[in-house]
Amino acid sequence: MTVNVTQSPPMIVVKTPLTKHNDMTVGAKVTAQTRIVRKGKRIALQTIRVGEAVWLTYVKQQDGVFARNIQVQ
Repeated sequence: MTVNVTQSPPMIVVKTPLTKHNDMTVGAKVTAQTRIVRKGKRIALQTIRVGEAVWLTYVKQQDGVFARNIQVQ
């Protein structure tokens, strides 16, 4: 997992293993409407550390992929 806060809007990139030799990588823009939580409390995107496990829900639109919810495990 990578977070790029210097980009506007910021972006989160999540790599998910599918099988031993195959994974899926999703990059999603993070906006003011994105809900980011850790242990039930809202947190800032900048507090997520590379390598932390996250649960990401996103929506694909004409102008890109947008994060709806990011839950840090």
